[in-house]
This record gives sequence, structure tokens and C-alpha cells, in this order.
Amino acid sequence: MSIDTIWYTRCPVPTAFAIAVKLGWLDEEFERDGIVFRSLASSLDPVVRQSHFAHTQPNSTRHGGAIPPLVTRSRGRDLRLVGLSVTSWRQQVLALPGSGIKGAADLKGRRLSIPRRVNDPIDFWRATVLRGFDLVLSQAGLTFDDVVPVDFQIQRRFIDDATATTDRSEILWNAGFMLGYQRDEAAALLRGDVDAIFTQGGGGVTVLGYTGARVVAEVDDSGDDLASFVNNQPFTLTVSGALADVRPDIPARLVARVREAAGWAHDNEREAKRIIAAETGLPEQFVDHAYGPKVHQQLDIDLTPRRVAALQTLHDDLLSRDFLARPLDLDAFIDRRPLAGASDFARRAA
Repeated sequence: MSIDTIWYTRCPVPTAFAIAVKLGWLDEEFERDGIVFRSLASSLDPVVRQSHFAHTQPNSTRHGGAIPPLVTRSRGRDLRLVGLSVTSWRQQVLALPGSGIKGAADLKGRRLSIPRRVNDPIDFWRATVLRGFDLVLSQAGLTFDDVVPVDFQIQRRFIDDATATTDRSEILWNAGFMLGYQRDEAAALLRGDVDAIFTQGGGGVTVLGYTGARVVAEVDDSGDDLASFVNNQPFTLTVSGALADVRPDIPARLVARVREAAGWAHDNEREAKRIIAAETGLPEQFVDHAYGPKVHQQLDIDLTPRRVAALQTLHDDLLSRDFLARPLDLDAFIDRRPLAGASDFARRAA
């Protein structure tokens, strides 16, 4: 199979994939084969850019939130999971000062924002918000039966706010996008249409800053149970099925470089956090607040039973809420060959 281009994309979250891109290691890896390693952002074609969610571009790879790959696979797309990563990030419920909401128990009887992205092919954010509120409510012994979910529609698509830059290595969603990521929900909070919104990661830092809201509840991720992380996590590294089967060396080389980038980040905190800040649209000083001070040490990828179990938990939650077209066999979804073969292509000390 002759390949001249590998298309790639990543979410605006901390990943070793992003580190490898910014260090130039992935360009370098595939240039020697005459293969262009090209971001979806380098095309202004909306169909190409929607591949971030729908995984339609041939010979492609993606590292980011787990919901789009799970939904896409359930719809029949030949997609392979080759690695998982887990990063701590703050998952919070916000309310305005003076609302009387001081903790999760105070959400009882209150109006919670449940957005619906009506023009996006996969409404991963709605699934994320539902799961996030579920986790917070359960900590106070509450369920959705105890609150008032406010369902409202958001017309704009995620790709409508994607970058206009077409650099070959550009991320689709830059700092400008992150500033407005939750503007519809924040506006509803400020208007008094809802009493609380859910947020997480870098987006939460931004919303706190421009709304003056307060953190009134937070998902407890202090324990060893990965259930608290399975809200669009574990982050998934995926490749298209044809690429995995016809050129298995390419996914293995990809995994090798990404794992080495994780090792580099572990040993180069300041530089790694600078890249993470740029990727997530944050000032550097807020990286620790959004993702924790050890985020640079949490970028490794693997397929351990614990992380696969966390992915199964997320899968089951999506299935119960009708986000999946059919149940998935995760064993069939996971391709362990690239991770197993990555050591054959190791070039740098991790």
C-alpha cells in the first residue's frame, strides 16, 4: 500500500502526541519515507475537519477524548485503539455568588445546564456534561430525579470555531476557540436561565475568569478508582483500520515516538507545560490549576487492564444514554500490535 500522507488530529488537552508534534518528532519519523504528516487543520474543507469526530479521512490518527472514537466505532467505522492515556483534570460545577449553592447537596431542586449541540455529528459535550453532573450528584446522594435539567440547543458547530490557520502542524482549536468554548452555557448562567453549569480542564479556568462564578462542587478524583476520570477519558490514541492492517509498522512507529515524547515531558517540566499551555489555550500559569502540577508526568500511553476497564465504564455509560449505535466489543476495538512492536522502533531514551 503506497501512502504519501498521514492525516492527524488531536484534542486541545494534554497528550504526549501533542508534545511529539511540537518537537517535530513525528514529521521527522515519516519524512524519511516520503510521507507527509499533516494535521486536519491544514485543510479548510469542513468535511476534512469533521474527520476529527467522524474519523473519515483515510490513513489517519487521532489522540484525544474517548467519546468520538467510541461513537464512531459503534456506527461501523473501521477504527483501531492503539493506546490510552489518563490525565488528572479539574471537573467542576459552577454557580454564581449569591445563588445559595455552596455544595453538591445544594443542587437539589436547582436548574442544571444540559447543552445539546444539534449540528455536530457527535455531541460529545452533552455526554460529558451528563456524566459530570451524575458523578457530582452521586457524591451528595442525589440523582437527576432530584434536580431540574435544562435542555437547550446550541446551533454552532465545533468546526465553525476552528482555527483559520492552515499550517501543516496546527491544532484545530486554538486559544481563541477555548475562550468561547462554553460561552452559550456561561451566558445562560449569567442571564439566570440556569443555576449551575458543569465544566472541566482548561475551559473551566476561562469560564471562572469571565463569569465571576464560583466552584460549588467538584468530582472527587483523589482516590484510586478510575471511575472519577471516565468523563471523556481515558484519552484514546486511534488509527484507521486500513493503516493498521496494511502498514502495521506505521502505528508502531507512531506509538514509539509518542511514548518517547511522554518520557521527554517527564524530564522537561517547564518546556512540556509550555507546550501544554499552547495546546489547551491557557496562560502557562494556569496549567497546574487546570490539570494539576504533575501533568507533565501523566502523559504515558499504555493498554493496561485498569485503563481498559475505565474505557469500558465510559462505554457502558454512553450506551445507557443512547449515544452509541450498538454495544462494542472492546477486545475487537483494541489493536495491541503497535504497542507491542513499538520497542523495535525506539530511538530515544524515554
